[in-house]
Amino acid sequence: MADHSSSSSSGDYYLGVDVGTSSARAAIVDAHGRILATHVSPLETNAPRPDYFEQSSENIWQASCTAVQHAVRQSNIDPTAIKGLGFDATCSLVALSYTLAPVTVSPTNLPKWNVIMWMDHRASAEAAEMSATGHAVLQRTGGKISEEMSAAKTLWLARRMPDSYTQAETLIELPDFLTLKATGRAARGLNSLACKWTYDVDNGFDDVFWRAVGMDALVDDGYAKFLGHEKAVAGVGEVVGLLTEEAAREMGIPACAGLKVGAGIIDAYAGAIGTLGASLTPSAPLTLDTVATRMAVICGTSSCHIALSRAQHFIPGVWGPYNSILLPEFHVHEGGQSLTGALLDHIIKTHPAFPHLNRKEPYAHLNTLVADLARESNTNPASFPAQLTTDLHLTPDFHGNRSPLADAALRGVVVGAALDVSLNALAKLYLATVQALAYGARQIIDAANAGGHAVKELVVSGGLCKNAVFVQTLADATRCRVLLPREADAVLLGAAMLGAAAAGGGGGGALWDRMVQMGAVGTVVEPCQGEESDFHQRKYEVFEELYRMQAFAKDRMRGVRAASQ
Repeated sequence: MADHSSSSSSGDYYLGVDVGTSSARAAIVDAHGRILATHVSPLETNAPRPDYFEQSSENIWQASCTAVQHAVRQSNIDPTAIKGLGFDATCSLVALSYTLAPVTVSPTNLPKWNVIMWMDHRASAEAAEMSATGHAVLQRTGGKISEEMSAAKTLWLARRMPDSYTQAETLIELPDFLTLKATGRAARGLNSLACKWTYDVDNGFDDVFWRAVGMDALVDDGYAKFLGHEKAVAGVGEVVGLLTEEAAREMGIPACAGLKVGAGIIDAYAGAIGTLGASLTPSAPLTLDTVATRMAVICGTSSCHIALSRAQHFIPGVWGPYNSILLPEFHVHEGGQSLTGALLDHIIKTHPAFPHLNRKEPYAHLNTLVADLARESNTNPASFPAQLTTDLHLTPDFHGNRSPLADAALRGVVVGAALDVSLNALAKLYLATVQALAYGARQIIDAANAGGHAVKELVVSGGLCKNAVFVQTLADATRCRVLLPREADAVLLGAAMLGAAAAGGGGGGALWDRMVQMGAVGTVVEPCQGEESDFHQRKYEVFEELYRMQAFAKDRMRGVRAASQ
């Protein structure tokens, strides 16, 4: 739980709810974008098999309501001053019956587990089948369907658990489930439909594509499982409906029944909304003409990289272009890394020296060790901490590569491993992992710029933006200026901005106004220059060579693998 309580008693306030991988969080935000109070409620997760990750929609809703209750109480505001509510959540698939009861998606067959999480890779075969169609819809998914997309997970459910698929009258993205619970309206958000379900803002779903993978009944029924019988699709910044009395009571704010609820979005896009409009100074607000030079980098368990452009570009291995899913008349590209914060956790927790770290602040301890080691090895006045990893190189794809290689079968590589299991060795391995994540981000930025973008600045949010070593390394490795928001919890801020836009009547123009009014840059981090910049360029060249080595190894061993299967 975090508490930034305020005794403010005047003005309008907005409520943002963010459902992440491991928790549901709520925040009260004022009209100037200041977060007054937050609360975190943990979520339950089930992992019945390797690469299977499941959650419970009922647990998620209960945790969200608990978070709201505490955040409102801690803020010390009059709840009637809350004028709008916005939700974001992970891109996870929720299965519900005709009565909106949970329908199992789990090999345990327990109805409780009715959510296939974003990080679940059970649908790899279905994703490959959809990709093999070569259909035109793949132009907007980087050339492939990812097993992390709800489109592939739906096909898996239809093939592997047909009884559950039949019972599930509603298959809905988690952000839209939250707005459904809040308003009683089953409107789908354009944001997640376009990103994860192959929906096109102009043409809807493509019948030929879905028939090609055997989903004729879905097509014949008008995609009712996907769209609901209303077939209502809400754009980002639009109003979905009004908070019901029942939902308001569950949230502990009955006085707020009837407030406007904005369309739900994927959590990474809430981070983009919370940062892309942030100005360096209040006297020079950002304009729509300059927002296209920025990329939002949202770093948590995984990372997403979101860039906007008025022109439409098609970039292999990068999702999009998606039209008007963030701001009207802008096309969006989304890159991503499947593991970032989770990879760092894995690296340090599986190392023999982990028990000797400060358990309360392991990353602060590691950052101190890195600085100490750099000082101790400073025999050359021009040396710098990054040189500690001169002979240690990693690729970060322990859970596959989302972008720009779009290969879920890729795995991580470590070059330069030794028998040293000391804390110092862990510090160096940690630093090399941070660098690998930053070089992976550079791959995505390079692909975006080669495809027509002009990214010069990174606006960074998420848990990793609090790690100074990560932030500086990201700037150094990508050669981009990094901007950190005034409010570090930009994802929650972005969710509240959705509520603020809805309160103002909704629409993309209203959302952009809120992004500028409520967003602000807190810290500017410049990339390194000179010899240190050259060092990162050399390491990046090694980084890319490791991918070529993996491709060679797979090609060379392909016949052996086939013979052993």
